[in-house]
Amino acid sequence: MNAVVQYMCEVLSEKFLVPAEEVGPTAEFAAMDLDSLVLVELAVSLTQRYGVQVSDWEIEAAGTIENTAGLLLRKDAPLAV
Repeated sequence: MNAVVQYMCEVLSEKFLVPAEEVGPTAEFAAMDLDSLVLVELAVSLTQRYGVQVSDWEIEAAGTIENTAGLLLRKDAPLAV
């Protein structure tokens, strides 16, 4: 599991209290029943941590943790922060 995926899993389970068994690289945001505010907060957290702009609608469109990590990497987010 790459560092971006690991960070997102930790944030979702620790900050947003998504049960750990529901969080993993291929976990779909829709299946986690996340509301739009959580996606906005996740976008802010990722932007602050990795220094690349990502929006809640980009996260929603990506659909999964792994796809969102790929989105960040395509935007040149550092692999380890």
